Amino acid sequence: MKKIIAAFFAVLIAAFAQQSISQQHLTEPKMTVIDFFGMEPRNPMEGITARGTDLATFRVARIELETGHSTPDHNHPDEEMIILLEGQVKAVSGDEEFIVNPGEMIIIPAYVQHHYEAIESSVSIEVFGPGVHNRSFGTGE
Repeated sequence: MKKIIAAFFAVLIAAFAQQSISQQHLTEPKMTVIDFFGMEPRNPMEGITARGTDLATFRVARIELETGHSTPDHNHPDEEMIILLEGQVKAVSGDEEFIVNPGEMIIIPAYVQHHYEAIESSVSIEVFGPGVHNRSFGTGE
Protein backbone atom coordinates (compact mmCIF):
# COMPACT_ATOMS: atom_id res chain seq x y z
CA MET A 1 0.00 0.00 0.00
CA LYS A 2 2.85 2.40 0.85
CA LYS A 3 4.39 1.78 -2.56
CA ILE A 4 1.09 2.59 -4.29
CA ILE A 5 0.67 5.84 -2.32
CA ALA A 6 4.31 6.82 -3.02
CA ALA A 7 3.85 6.09 -6.72
CA PHE A 8 0.61 8.11 -6.76
CA PHE A 9 2.33 11.14 -5.19
CA ALA A 10 5.29 10.81 -7.55
CA VAL A 11 2.94 10.88 -10.56
CA LEU A 12 0.97 13.78 -9.06
CA ILE A 13 4.14 15.83 -8.41
CA ALA A 14 5.45 15.10 -11.93
CA ALA A 15 2.13 16.22 -13.44
CA PHE A 16 2.17 19.51 -11.51
CA ALA A 17 5.80 20.09 -12.40
CA GLN A 18 5.10 19.48 -16.09
CA GLN A 19 2.11 21.82 -16.02
CA SER A 20 4.17 24.49 -14.25
CA ILE A 21 6.99 24.20 -16.80
CA SER A 22 4.58 24.42 -19.74
CA GLN A 23 3.00 27.57 -18.30
CA GLN A 24 6.28 29.44 -17.81
CA HIS A 25 6.85 32.36 -20.13
CA LEU A 26 10.31 32.48 -21.56
CA THR A 27 11.75 35.80 -22.64
CA GLU A 28 13.15 35.53 -26.11
CA PRO A 29 16.44 37.43 -26.47
CA LYS A 30 16.46 40.24 -29.01
CA MET A 31 19.04 42.60 -30.44
CA THR A 32 19.04 46.19 -29.17
CA VAL A 33 20.69 49.36 -30.46
CA ILE A 34 21.80 51.94 -27.90
CA ASP A 35 23.12 55.39 -28.87
CA PHE A 36 26.11 56.42 -26.71
CA PHE A 37 25.61 60.04 -27.76
CA GLY A 38 21.94 59.95 -26.85
CA MET A 39 22.72 58.93 -23.29
CA GLU A 40 22.81 61.42 -20.48
CA PRO A 41 26.53 62.00 -19.76
CA ARG A 42 27.85 61.58 -16.23
CA ASN A 43 30.77 63.53 -14.87
CA PRO A 44 32.02 61.37 -12.01
CA MET A 45 35.10 63.58 -11.59
CA GLU A 46 36.43 66.78 -13.09
CA GLY A 47 37.81 66.09 -16.57
CA ILE A 48 35.93 62.80 -17.03
CA THR A 49 32.72 62.31 -19.02
CA ALA A 50 31.17 58.86 -18.99
CA ARG A 51 28.31 57.27 -20.89
CA GLY A 52 27.53 53.59 -20.52
CA THR A 53 25.13 50.75 -20.13
CA ASP A 54 24.84 47.57 -18.10
CA LEU A 55 23.99 44.30 -19.79
CA ALA A 56 23.24 40.90 -18.31
CA THR A 57 26.88 39.76 -18.23
CA PHE A 58 29.03 42.86 -18.71
CA ARG A 59 29.15 46.64 -18.63
CA VAL A 60 30.37 48.89 -21.44
CA ALA A 61 31.19 52.60 -21.22
CA ARG A 62 32.48 55.40 -23.43
CA ILE A 63 34.90 57.55 -21.42
CA GLU A 64 36.18 60.97 -22.42
CA LEU A 65 39.22 62.09 -20.44
CA GLU A 66 40.57 65.64 -20.76
CA THR A 67 44.32 66.32 -21.06
CA GLY A 68 46.03 66.21 -17.67
CA HIS A 69 43.19 64.40 -15.88
CA SER A 70 43.21 60.80 -14.68
CA THR A 71 40.95 58.12 -13.35
CA PRO A 72 41.38 57.45 -9.63
CA ASP A 73 43.80 54.72 -8.59
CA HIS A 74 41.56 51.72 -7.92
CA ASN A 75 40.89 48.01 -8.41
CA HIS A 76 37.74 45.92 -8.76
CA PRO A 77 36.69 42.27 -8.85
CA ASP A 78 36.02 42.39 -12.60
CA GLU A 79 38.32 42.01 -15.54
CA GLU A 80 38.51 45.20 -17.58
CA MET A 81 39.46 45.99 -21.15
CA ILE A 82 40.03 49.57 -22.28
CA ILE A 83 40.19 50.29 -26.02
CA LEU A 84 41.69 53.69 -26.81
CA LEU A 85 39.92 55.32 -29.76
CA GLU A 86 41.42 58.83 -29.69
CA GLY A 87 44.24 60.67 -27.91
CA GLN A 88 47.04 59.20 -25.85
CA VAL A 89 47.07 57.94 -22.25
CA LYS A 90 49.55 56.64 -19.73
CA ALA A 91 48.29 53.45 -18.06
CA VAL A 92 49.76 52.90 -14.59
CA SER A 93 49.74 49.77 -12.44
CA GLY A 94 52.13 49.74 -9.49
CA ASP A 95 55.60 50.54 -10.84
CA GLU A 96 54.60 49.75 -14.44
CA GLU A 97 53.68 52.49 -16.91
CA PHE A 98 52.55 52.07 -20.51
CA ILE A 99 51.96 54.73 -23.16
CA VAL A 100 48.80 53.75 -25.03
CA ASN A 101 47.85 55.02 -28.49
CA PRO A 102 44.62 54.80 -30.54
CA GLY A 103 43.78 51.24 -31.52
CA GLU A 104 45.63 49.74 -28.54
CA MET A 105 43.97 47.96 -25.62
CA ILE A 106 44.73 47.94 -21.93
CA ILE A 107 43.89 44.59 -20.29
CA ILE A 108 43.45 44.70 -16.51
CA PRO A 109 42.90 41.48 -14.57
CA ALA A 110 40.56 41.45 -11.56
CA TYR A 111 41.89 43.12 -8.38
CA VAL A 112 44.92 44.73 -10.10
CA GLN A 113 45.46 48.30 -8.85
CA HIS A 114 45.48 50.76 -11.77
CA HIS A 115 44.64 54.16 -13.21
CA TYR A 116 45.22 55.98 -16.45
CA GLU A 117 46.10 59.57 -17.24
CA ALA A 118 45.33 61.56 -20.39
CA ILE A 119 48.53 62.77 -22.06
CA GLU A 120 46.17 64.13 -24.76
CA SER A 121 42.39 64.41 -24.53
CA SER A 122 41.20 60.88 -25.11
CA VAL A 123 38.15 58.77 -25.87
CA SER A 124 38.04 55.12 -24.86
CA ILE A 125 35.61 52.24 -24.62
CA GLU A 126 35.74 50.30 -21.34
CA VAL A 127 34.30 46.82 -20.94
CA PHE A 128 33.90 45.14 -17.55
CA GLY A 129 32.68 41.66 -16.86
CA PRO A 130 30.74 40.22 -15.27
CA GLY A 131 30.12 43.54 -13.52
CA VAL A 132 26.75 42.76 -11.95
CA HIS A 133 27.95 44.11 -8.59
CA ASN A 134 29.17 47.37 -10.12
CA ARG A 135 26.12 49.17 -11.50
CA SER A 136 27.28 52.72 -12.03
CA PHE A 137 25.42 53.25 -15.31
CA GLY A 138 21.78 53.06 -16.31
CA THR A 139 20.51 51.03 -19.20
CA GLY A 140 20.78 53.89 -21.64
CA GLU A 141 17.27 53.20 -22.83
